[in-house]
Amino acid sequence: MKGPFFIAGRLFRGKKQEHGAGHPLMGAALGIALSLIPLVTVDHVADAMIEGIVARYRETSTMHFQAQSWSSLSQEQTQDVEQTLVNRPEIRDAWTERTGFGLARSEGSREGLSLRAVPANLASRDPSFSQYIEFDAGSWNLDSQKSILLGREAARRLGANLGDEIRVLTARRLADDRYIPRVSRFTVSGIFSSGYQDLDRTWAFISLEAGWKILSSESSFTVVSGKYSDLNQITPSVVDAINEELPPRWIFSDWRELNSSTLANLSSTRNILLVIMGLIIIVAVANATTSLMMLTIERRREVGMLKCMGTSPAQITSVFVAAGGLAALVGIAIGISGGLFVSFYVNEIIAGIEVVLGWLTPGQGVRLLDEGYYLQTIPIHIRWKPTALIGTLTLALSLAASALPASRAAGLKPLDVLRRH
Repeated sequence: MKGPFFIAGRLFRGKKQEHGAGHPLMGAALGIALSLIPLVTVDHVADAMIEGIVARYRETSTMHFQAQSWSSLSQEQTQDVEQTLVNRPEIRDAWTERTGFGLARSEGSREGLSLRAVPANLASRDPSFSQYIEFDAGSWNLDSQKSILLGREAARRLGANLGDEIRVLTARRLADDRYIPRVSRFTVSGIFSSGYQDLDRTWAFISLEAGWKILSSESSFTVVSGKYSDLNQITPSVVDAINEELPPRWIFSDWRELNSSTLANLSSTRNILLVIMGLIIIVAVANATTSLMMLTIERRREVGMLKCMGTSPAQITSVFVAAGGLAALVGIAIGISGGLFVSFYVNEIIAGIEVVLGWLTPGQGVRLLDEGYYLQTIPIHIRWKPTALIGTLTLALSLAASALPASRAAGLKPLDVLRRH
């Protein structure tokens, strides 16, 4: 008898059989390929989405860490903590940020803003921050205490453009719980986007000096933020050691702790998507099992002849398992190649679909990925290890699923088969 793989190859490439039967193994390979394409694509796109969103939270919102106190702070106190943190070898830079709420008004429109008072030179001293802040108009310019940088969505809702003057209302609470309003005038020196609208929807940057003046301690919170020298070197023990060096009533929090709920939500969403795609793979493998059963029925005459020639049941089993494995390998090769292609060009594919839909529905402004919930551009990085794992698991499942129809083929009785044919 020829080798199992030789015969399996003949079965895979075989011509149509009696009664117009087709190619069951070809259909099984196609089913596996069509199920792997979305799985590989979802794995890469979901991971890229999560990576891009987390990076924006880590580099532009919470930063790598925050140190905050439960008591009211003066500028001198925050400067002392800044120096304490910068003296640590694990920390590259640290600065004070004061955040509060303001009600902005421009040309009859009103919009609530999350005012972020940061050092005027933050963009130049932190390249990883400026990497994610892209300007539609103007540039990073907080040299004047009257300058303000508006997020794209906030500027749109206010109807504000570069160079416009807007008024911002803030409040200070008195000892008797009364509030005194304060109106400050700012000039829009830039309109920016972080690439993720859900994060920067209400952001507005002002200089730290302006923040100390218009944001009271009762209606704002002040933290010392900063960046690590190397994120990969930060361990819980390092965080605890930094915490111990801070003055009393100060707490040091790592970016993972600050973004724990966001990380959990994104991870659970990704896992749900992968589970759904995994179920599709199981259905495809089950289809491969059915295809092999059909193959055993179509080839029962050949199986009977092989047994009459002295082929053992174990050899028959190996032939059909090899046939199932061959179909799986072909499907895996096509599916992973297609999935990687779609993943690599996903931004271009989405843009092309939007153009076609826009042509079919003129004036609608079709957007497949709403900027309010997704990244404007998906940063794709090919993940070879997870892709190889997907292929390996699919092959293992296919081989396991081939065992049942292979054992049924091995159990055929040659006399019964030859009597019927």
